[in-house]
Amino acid sequence: MKKIFLMMSLFLLIFLFVGCKQKVMEDATIDAPTGMPSDTVAGKDFYDGSLSPDVMEGEVEPKEEGSPNFTPQAGQISASEWSDLKNYRFWLSLFTSGQDSKEGLFTEHFQKGYFDTLNMIEVVIKNGEEKVSGAKVELLSENQEVLYTSITNANGKAYLFPATKEITTIKQIGITVNNVTTYKDYTYSKETNVVEYDIKTSNTKEKIIEIMFVVDTTGSMGDEISYLKAEIDYVISSAKRNHQEAEVRLALLFYRDFGDEYVTRYFDFSTNIEEQKKNLAAQNALGGGDWEEAVDVALEEAVTKKWSEQNTTKLLFHVLDAPPHYEKDIMTRYANAIQVASSKGIRMIPVASSGIDKYTEYLLRNEAMMTGGTYTYITNHSGIGDEHIEATVGETVVEYLNMMLIRIISEYYTGIEQEKVPYYQK
Repeated sequence: MKKIFLMMSLFLLIFLFVGCKQKVMEDATIDAPTGMPSDTVAGKDFYDGSLSPDVMEGEVEPKEEGSPNFTPQAGQISASEWSDLKNYRFWLSLFTSGQDSKEGLFTEHFQKGYFDTLNMIEVVIKNGEEKVSGAKVELLSENQEVLYTSITNANGKAYLFPATKEITTIKQIGITVNNVTTYKDYTYSKETNVVEYDIKTSNTKEKIIEIMFVVDTTGSMGDEISYLKAEIDYVISSAKRNHQEAEVRLALLFYRDFGDEYVTRYFDFSTNIEEQKKNLAAQNALGGGDWEEAVDVALEEAVTKKWSEQNTTKLLFHVLDAPPHYEKDIMTRYANAIQVASSKGIRMIPVASSGIDKYTEYLLRNEAMMTGGTYTYITNHSGIGDEHIEATVGETVVEYLNMMLIRIISEYYTGIEQEKVPYYQK
Protein backbone atom coordinates (compact mmCIF):
# COMPACT_ATOMS: atom_id res chain seq x y z
CA MET A 1 0.00 0.00 0.00
CA LYS A 2 2.85 2.33 0.86
CA LYS A 3 4.48 1.61 -2.50
CA ILE A 4 1.21 2.46 -4.35
CA PHE A 5 0.92 5.73 -2.41
CA LEU A 6 4.45 6.75 -3.41
CA MET A 7 3.80 5.98 -7.08
CA MET A 8 0.59 8.04 -7.09
CA SER A 9 2.42 10.97 -5.49
CA LEU A 10 5.13 10.78 -8.15
CA PHE A 11 2.56 10.87 -11.02
CA LEU A 12 0.88 13.88 -9.39
CA LEU A 13 4.18 15.81 -9.21
CA ILE A 14 4.97 15.06 -12.87
CA PHE A 15 1.48 16.23 -13.93
CA LEU A 16 1.84 19.50 -12.00
CA PHE A 17 5.33 20.13 -13.47
CA VAL A 18 4.19 19.63 -17.09
CA GLY A 19 1.15 21.83 -16.58
CA CYS A 20 3.20 24.68 -15.14
CA LYS A 21 5.76 24.47 -17.98
CA GLN A 22 3.00 24.63 -20.62
CA LYS A 23 1.47 27.67 -18.90
CA VAL A 24 4.84 29.49 -18.91
CA MET A 25 5.29 28.78 -22.63
CA GLU A 26 1.79 30.07 -23.42
CA ASP A 27 2.43 33.27 -21.47
CA ALA A 28 5.75 33.75 -23.25
CA THR A 29 4.00 33.40 -26.65
CA ILE A 30 1.40 35.99 -25.74
CA ASP A 31 3.99 38.50 -24.58
CA ALA A 32 6.49 37.98 -27.44
CA PRO A 33 7.10 41.06 -29.65
CA THR A 34 5.60 40.91 -33.14
CA GLY A 35 8.40 42.85 -34.87
CA MET A 36 8.57 46.23 -36.59
CA PRO A 37 6.11 47.31 -39.30
CA SER A 38 7.07 46.32 -42.86
CA ASP A 39 7.23 49.91 -44.05
CA THR A 40 10.02 50.60 -41.59
CA VAL A 41 12.25 48.28 -43.60
CA ALA A 42 10.94 49.60 -46.92
CA GLY A 43 11.94 53.13 -45.94
CA LYS A 44 15.61 52.29 -45.67
CA ASP A 45 18.12 53.51 -48.24
CA PHE A 46 19.04 50.37 -50.11
CA TYR A 47 18.75 49.84 -53.83
CA ASP A 48 20.20 46.42 -54.64
CA GLY A 49 16.95 44.58 -54.01
CA SER A 50 18.38 42.73 -51.04
CA LEU A 51 17.34 43.21 -47.45
CA SER A 52 20.02 41.16 -45.76
CA PRO A 53 22.72 43.87 -45.44
CA ASP A 54 20.23 46.36 -44.07
CA VAL A 55 18.11 44.27 -41.75
CA MET A 56 19.00 45.48 -38.26
CA GLU A 57 18.53 43.66 -34.99
CA GLY A 58 14.86 43.51 -34.08
CA GLU A 59 13.59 43.92 -37.68
CA VAL A 60 11.60 41.24 -39.46
CA GLU A 61 12.84 39.38 -42.53
CA PRO A 62 10.40 39.66 -45.47
CA LYS A 63 8.09 36.71 -46.02
CA GLU A 64 8.55 34.56 -49.10
CA GLU A 65 6.43 35.30 -52.17
CA GLY A 66 3.27 33.22 -52.10
CA SER A 67 3.24 32.99 -48.29
CA PRO A 68 0.55 34.65 -46.16
CA ASN A 69 1.04 38.37 -45.54
CA PHE A 70 3.78 38.57 -48.18
CA THR A 71 5.07 42.14 -48.34
CA PRO A 72 7.64 42.93 -51.05
CA GLN A 73 10.30 45.50 -50.31
CA ALA A 74 11.06 48.51 -52.49
CA GLY A 75 14.18 48.63 -54.63
CA GLN A 76 13.61 45.42 -56.60
CA ILE A 77 11.95 46.26 -59.93
CA SER A 78 14.23 47.20 -62.83
CA ALA A 79 13.22 49.88 -65.33
CA SER A 80 14.45 52.36 -67.94
CA GLU A 81 13.52 55.81 -69.20
CA TRP A 82 13.49 57.15 -72.75
CA SER A 83 12.68 60.72 -73.74
CA ASP A 84 11.42 61.10 -77.31
CA LEU A 85 11.51 64.87 -76.81
CA LYS A 86 15.28 64.72 -76.32
CA ASN A 87 15.67 62.13 -79.08
CA TYR A 88 13.17 63.46 -81.58
CA ARG A 89 15.05 62.37 -84.72
CA PHE A 90 15.07 58.81 -83.39
CA TRP A 91 11.30 59.06 -82.93
CA LEU A 92 10.84 60.17 -86.54
CA SER A 93 13.00 57.28 -87.74
CA LEU A 94 10.34 54.87 -86.45
CA PHE A 95 8.03 56.08 -89.20
CA THR A 96 10.45 55.57 -92.08
CA SER A 97 11.32 52.36 -93.89
CA GLY A 98 14.19 50.28 -92.59
CA GLN A 99 15.27 46.78 -91.70
CA ASP A 100 12.45 46.30 -89.21
CA SER A 101 9.63 47.52 -91.42
CA LYS A 102 9.10 48.57 -95.03
CA GLU A 103 6.79 51.36 -93.85
CA GLY A 104 8.28 52.11 -90.45
CA LEU A 105 7.70 50.40 -87.12
CA PHE A 106 4.90 52.75 -85.99
CA THR A 107 3.51 53.81 -89.37
CA GLU A 108 0.55 51.42 -89.15
CA HIS A 109 -0.48 52.86 -85.78
CA PHE A 110 -0.02 56.43 -87.00
CA GLN A 111 -2.36 55.77 -89.92
CA LYS A 112 -5.17 54.90 -87.50
CA GLY A 113 -5.34 58.59 -86.60
CA TYR A 114 -5.85 60.24 -83.18
CA PHE A 115 -2.15 61.07 -82.74
CA ASP A 116 0.16 63.05 -85.02
CA THR A 117 3.51 63.84 -83.47
CA LEU A 118 5.51 64.07 -86.69
CA ASN A 119 5.76 67.86 -86.37
CA MET A 120 7.19 69.21 -83.11
CA ILE A 121 7.92 72.82 -82.20
CA GLU A 122 10.14 73.42 -79.18
CA VAL A 123 9.57 76.86 -77.67
CA VAL A 124 12.01 78.28 -75.12
CA ILE A 125 10.91 81.25 -73.00
CA LYS A 126 13.58 83.28 -71.20
CA ASN A 127 13.89 86.51 -69.26
CA GLY A 128 17.50 87.38 -69.96
CA GLU A 129 19.46 84.44 -68.55
CA GLU A 130 16.52 83.24 -66.46
CA LYS A 131 14.30 80.40 -67.76
CA VAL A 132 10.60 81.22 -67.44
CA SER A 133 8.47 78.33 -66.19
CA GLY A 134 4.68 78.21 -66.14
CA ALA A 135 4.23 80.31 -69.30
CA LYS A 136 1.23 79.35 -71.45
CA VAL A 137 2.33 78.85 -75.06
CA GLU A 138 -0.33 78.63 -77.79
CA LEU A 139 0.07 77.80 -81.46
CA LEU A 140 -2.37 79.88 -83.53
CA SER A 141 -3.66 79.57 -87.09
CA GLU A 142 -4.24 82.46 -89.47
CA ASN A 143 -7.86 82.42 -88.27
CA GLN A 144 -6.68 82.75 -84.63
CA GLU A 145 -7.72 79.17 -83.95
CA VAL A 146 -5.70 77.57 -81.14
CA LEU A 147 -4.03 74.51 -82.64
CA TYR A 148 -2.08 73.39 -79.57
CA THR A 149 -1.40 74.59 -76.02
CA SER A 150 1.47 73.78 -73.70
CA ILE A 151 3.03 75.13 -70.49
CA THR A 152 6.76 75.78 -70.12
CA ASN A 153 8.62 73.48 -67.73
CA ALA A 154 11.34 74.31 -65.18
CA ASN A 155 13.77 74.86 -68.07
CA GLY A 156 11.43 77.28 -69.83
CA LYS A 157 10.55 74.76 -72.58
CA ALA A 158 7.16 74.02 -74.07
CA TYR A 159 6.39 71.49 -76.81
CA LEU A 160 3.76 72.00 -79.51
CA PHE A 161 2.47 69.31 -81.89
CA PRO A 162 0.49 70.65 -84.84
CA ALA A 163 -1.16 68.01 -87.02
CA THR A 164 0.40 67.55 -90.45
CA LYS A 165 -2.72 68.93 -92.13
CA GLU A 166 -2.45 72.10 -90.00
CA ILE A 167 1.16 73.14 -90.54
CA THR A 168 0.42 75.36 -93.56
CA THR A 169 -2.11 77.34 -91.52
CA ILE A 170 0.25 78.26 -88.64
CA LYS A 171 0.53 82.03 -88.20
CA GLN A 172 1.54 82.97 -84.63
CA ILE A 173 2.73 81.79 -81.25
CA GLY A 174 1.00 83.34 -78.25
CA ILE A 175 2.87 83.56 -74.94
CA THR A 176 1.02 84.36 -71.72
CA VAL A 177 2.93 85.11 -68.50
CA ASN A 178 1.35 86.71 -65.43
CA ASN A 179 -1.85 87.36 -67.42
CA VAL A 180 0.02 89.33 -70.11
CA THR A 181 -0.05 87.85 -73.63
CA THR A 182 2.56 88.52 -76.30
CA TYR A 183 2.10 87.40 -79.91
CA LYS A 184 5.00 86.38 -82.16
CA ASP A 185 4.69 85.77 -85.90
CA TYR A 186 5.80 82.29 -86.80
CA THR A 187 5.94 80.09 -89.90
CA TYR A 188 6.58 76.41 -89.39
CA SER A 189 9.36 74.46 -91.06
CA LYS A 190 11.56 71.54 -90.05
CA GLU A 191 14.49 73.98 -89.89
CA THR A 192 12.71 76.42 -87.57
CA ASN A 193 11.10 73.96 -85.15
CA VAL A 194 13.16 75.31 -82.22
CA VAL A 195 12.43 78.95 -81.33
CA GLU A 196 13.47 81.13 -78.39
CA TYR A 197 11.77 84.26 -77.08
CA ASP A 198 12.93 86.75 -74.48
CA ILE A 199 10.03 88.04 -72.38
CA LYS A 200 10.47 90.74 -69.74
CA THR A 201 8.62 89.25 -66.80
CA SER A 202 9.01 87.82 -63.31
CA ASN A 203 9.10 84.08 -62.68
CA THR A 204 6.49 83.02 -60.14
CA LYS A 205 7.09 79.31 -59.68
CA GLU A 206 5.62 77.95 -56.45
CA LYS A 207 7.42 75.45 -54.21
CA ILE A 208 4.64 72.93 -54.71
CA ILE A 209 4.86 69.44 -56.20
CA GLU A 210 1.58 67.86 -57.28
CA ILE A 211 1.81 64.13 -57.96
CA MET A 212 -0.98 61.83 -59.11
CA PHE A 213 -0.57 58.09 -59.55
CA VAL A 214 -3.09 56.66 -62.03
CA VAL A 215 -2.88 52.88 -61.68
CA ASP A 216 -4.50 50.02 -63.61
CA THR A 217 -5.75 47.57 -60.95
CA THR A 218 -7.30 44.91 -63.18
CA GLY A 219 -6.41 41.26 -62.79
CA SER A 220 -3.67 41.32 -65.42
CA MET A 221 -1.64 43.57 -63.11
CA GLY A 222 -1.62 40.83 -60.47
CA ASP A 223 1.90 39.65 -61.36
CA GLU A 224 3.40 43.01 -60.39
CA ILE A 225 0.90 45.00 -58.32
CA SER A 226 2.25 44.07 -54.86
CA TYR A 227 5.79 45.01 -55.93
CA LEU A 228 4.59 48.22 -57.60
CA LYS A 229 2.75 49.27 -54.43
CA ALA A 230 6.00 48.89 -52.47
CA GLU A 231 7.92 50.93 -55.04
CA ILE A 232 5.28 53.69 -55.17
CA ASP A 233 5.13 53.79 -51.37
CA TYR A 234 8.87 54.39 -51.29
CA VAL A 235 8.65 57.09 -53.99
CA ILE A 236 5.88 58.90 -52.12
CA SER A 237 7.90 59.01 -48.90
CA SER A 238 11.09 60.05 -50.67
CA ALA A 239 9.46 62.90 -52.59
CA LYS A 240 8.51 64.54 -49.30
CA ARG A 241 11.81 63.72 -47.60
CA ASN A 242 13.98 64.95 -50.50
CA HIS A 243 12.09 68.23 -50.99
CA GLN A 244 11.30 69.41 -47.49
CA GLU A 245 11.12 73.01 -48.69
CA ALA A 246 8.22 72.10 -50.97
CA GLU A 247 4.61 71.25 -50.28
CA VAL A 248 3.97 67.79 -51.74
CA ARG A 249 0.37 67.11 -52.73
CA LEU A 250 -0.51 63.53 -53.60
CA ALA A 251 -3.57 62.05 -55.34
CA LEU A 252 -4.36 58.44 -56.25
CA LEU A 253 -6.68 57.20 -58.99
CA PHE A 254 -7.19 53.49 -59.56
CA TYR A 255 -9.13 52.14 -62.51
CA ARG A 256 -10.44 48.91 -63.97
CA ASP A 257 -13.12 48.50 -66.64
CA PHE A 258 -16.87 48.62 -67.09
CA GLY A 259 -18.58 45.69 -65.38
CA ASP A 260 -15.93 45.45 -62.66
CA GLU A 261 -16.32 46.37 -58.99
CA TYR A 262 -15.48 49.95 -59.97
CA VAL A 263 -14.39 51.85 -63.06
CA THR A 264 -12.41 54.46 -61.12
CA ARG A 265 -11.58 54.86 -57.44
CA TYR A 266 -10.17 58.23 -56.47
CA PHE A 267 -8.41 59.75 -53.47
CA ASP A 268 -8.11 63.52 -53.85
CA PHE A 269 -4.95 65.62 -53.52
CA SER A 270 -3.70 65.67 -49.96
CA THR A 271 -0.60 66.63 -48.02
CA ASN A 272 -1.30 63.74 -45.62
CA ILE A 273 1.19 61.35 -47.18
CA GLU A 274 0.76 58.64 -44.53
CA GLU A 275 -2.99 58.51 -45.12
CA GLN A 276 -2.47 58.21 -48.89
CA LYS A 277 0.03 55.39 -48.32
CA LYS A 278 -2.71 53.52 -46.42
CA ASN A 279 -5.10 54.08 -49.34
CA LEU A 280 -2.47 52.68 -51.70
CA ALA A 281 -1.81 49.62 -49.52
CA ALA A 282 -5.53 48.75 -49.48
CA GLN A 283 -5.73 48.21 -53.26
CA ASN A 284 -5.52 44.90 -55.12
CA ALA A 285 -5.68 43.62 -58.69
CA LEU A 286 -8.99 42.08 -59.81
CA GLY A 287 -11.44 42.24 -62.68
CA GLY A 288 -10.78 43.07 -66.28
CA GLY A 289 -11.27 39.99 -68.43
CA ASP A 290 -10.56 41.36 -71.87
CA TRP A 291 -7.27 42.98 -72.74
CA GLU A 292 -8.26 46.65 -73.07
CA GLU A 293 -9.26 48.71 -70.03
CA ALA A 294 -11.02 52.00 -69.21
CA VAL A 295 -7.89 54.09 -69.82
CA ASP A 296 -9.88 56.89 -71.45
CA VAL A 297 -12.26 57.29 -68.52
CA ALA A 298 -9.42 57.24 -66.01
CA LEU A 299 -7.32 59.88 -67.76
CA GLU A 300 -10.30 62.11 -68.55
CA GLU A 301 -11.17 62.09 -64.86
CA ALA A 302 -7.54 62.48 -63.77
CA VAL A 303 -6.79 65.63 -65.77
CA THR A 304 -10.00 67.37 -64.67
CA LYS A 305 -9.40 66.94 -60.92
CA LYS A 306 -8.37 69.83 -58.65
CA TRP A 307 -4.91 70.52 -59.99
CA SER A 308 -3.61 73.90 -58.89
CA GLU A 309 -3.96 76.84 -61.26
CA GLN A 310 -0.67 78.15 -59.87
CA ASN A 311 2.75 77.65 -61.44
CA THR A 312 3.57 74.34 -59.78
CA THR A 313 5.23 71.06 -60.74
CA LYS A 314 2.43 68.77 -61.96
CA LEU A 315 3.25 65.10 -62.57
CA LEU A 316 0.92 62.24 -63.52
CA PHE A 317 2.45 58.75 -63.31
CA HIS A 318 0.37 56.34 -65.39
CA VAL A 319 1.03 52.70 -64.37
CA LEU A 320 -0.56 50.17 -66.73
CA ASP A 321 -0.25 47.08 -68.89
CA ALA A 322 -3.05 47.52 -71.43
CA PRO A 323 -4.40 50.13 -73.92
CA PRO A 324 -7.84 51.71 -74.06
CA HIS A 325 -10.60 50.00 -76.01
CA TYR A 326 -10.20 50.72 -79.71
CA GLU A 327 -13.44 52.53 -80.56
CA LYS A 328 -13.76 55.99 -82.09
CA ASP A 329 -15.45 57.73 -79.14
CA ILE A 330 -13.11 56.06 -76.65
CA MET A 331 -9.93 56.92 -78.55
CA THR A 332 -11.18 60.49 -79.05
CA ARG A 333 -11.77 60.80 -75.29
CA TYR A 334 -8.28 59.44 -74.64
CA ALA A 335 -6.64 61.85 -77.09
CA ASN A 336 -8.60 64.81 -75.69
CA ALA A 337 -7.50 63.99 -72.15
CA ILE A 338 -3.87 64.21 -73.28
CA GLN A 339 -4.52 67.60 -74.90
CA VAL A 340 -6.11 68.87 -71.68
CA ALA A 341 -3.11 67.67 -69.68
CA SER A 342 -0.77 69.56 -72.02
CA SER A 343 -2.81 72.76 -71.67
CA LYS A 344 -2.59 72.55 -67.85
CA GLY A 345 1.11 71.70 -67.66
CA ILE A 346 0.45 68.17 -66.36
CA ARG A 347 3.39 66.00 -67.41
CA MET A 348 2.27 62.44 -68.13
CA ILE A 349 4.86 59.80 -67.31
CA PRO A 350 3.72 56.31 -68.32
CA VAL A 351 5.14 53.32 -66.45
CA ALA A 352 4.67 50.43 -68.89
CA SER A 353 4.33 47.07 -67.13
CA SER A 354 4.33 43.47 -68.40
CA GLY A 355 1.86 42.59 -71.13
CA ILE A 356 1.99 45.71 -73.32
CA ASP A 357 2.55 45.36 -77.06
CA LYS A 358 4.05 47.72 -79.65
CA TYR A 359 0.70 49.45 -80.19
CA THR A 360 0.44 50.26 -76.48
CA GLU A 361 4.06 51.42 -76.45
CA TYR A 362 3.22 53.73 -79.36
CA LEU A 363 0.25 55.20 -77.49
CA LEU A 364 2.20 55.72 -74.28
CA ARG A 365 5.12 57.40 -75.99
CA ASN A 366 2.68 59.82 -77.63
CA GLU A 367 1.06 60.37 -74.23
CA ALA A 368 4.43 61.33 -72.77
CA MET A 369 5.65 63.51 -75.65
CA MET A 370 2.47 65.52 -76.06
CA THR A 371 2.45 66.55 -72.40
CA GLY A 372 6.16 67.26 -72.03
CA GLY A 373 6.63 64.01 -70.12
CA THR A 374 8.93 61.03 -70.56
CA TYR A 375 8.40 57.33 -71.29
CA THR A 376 9.37 54.75 -68.65
CA TYR A 377 9.05 51.00 -68.78
CA ILE A 378 9.76 48.00 -66.56
CA THR A 379 12.42 45.59 -67.84
CA ASN A 380 13.08 41.87 -67.41
CA HIS A 381 16.34 42.33 -65.50
CA SER A 382 14.76 41.89 -62.05
CA GLY A 383 12.79 38.80 -63.05
CA ILE A 384 9.67 40.26 -61.42
CA GLY A 385 6.37 39.89 -63.25
CA ASP A 386 5.60 38.35 -66.61
CA GLU A 387 7.54 38.99 -69.80
CA HIS A 388 8.21 42.65 -70.70
CA ILE A 389 8.66 43.54 -74.36
CA GLU A 390 11.87 45.22 -75.38
CA ALA A 391 11.22 48.90 -76.03
CA THR A 392 12.30 50.26 -79.41
CA VAL A 393 14.65 52.93 -78.13
CA GLY A 394 18.28 53.95 -78.30
CA GLU A 395 20.90 53.31 -75.64
CA THR A 396 19.50 53.56 -72.10
CA VAL A 397 20.52 52.86 -68.52
CA VAL A 398 18.70 50.13 -66.59
CA GLU A 399 17.77 51.63 -63.22
CA TYR A 400 15.86 50.75 -60.07
CA LEU A 401 12.26 51.76 -60.69
CA ASN A 402 11.87 53.56 -57.35
CA MET A 403 15.11 55.53 -57.73
CA MET A 404 14.26 56.39 -61.34
CA LEU A 405 10.88 57.86 -60.40
CA ILE A 406 12.44 59.81 -57.52
CA ARG A 407 15.04 61.17 -59.95
CA ILE A 408 12.36 62.16 -62.47
CA ILE A 409 10.37 64.04 -59.82
CA SER A 410 13.47 66.01 -58.81
CA GLU A 411 14.35 66.82 -62.43
CA TYR A 412 10.91 68.20 -63.23
CA TYR A 413 10.85 70.19 -60.01
CA THR A 414 14.35 71.69 -60.24
CA GLY A 415 15.09 71.52 -63.97
CA ILE A 416 18.47 69.95 -63.10
CA GLU A 417 19.43 66.51 -64.39
CA GLN A 418 20.11 63.96 -61.64
CA GLU A 419 22.58 61.10 -61.56
CA LYS A 420 21.11 57.73 -62.51
CA VAL A 421 21.53 54.74 -60.17
CA PRO A 422 22.30 51.71 -62.38
CA TYR A 423 20.51 48.49 -61.57
CA TYR A 424 22.72 45.78 -60.12
CA GLN A 425 21.66 42.38 -61.41
CA LYS A 426 22.63 39.58 -59.05
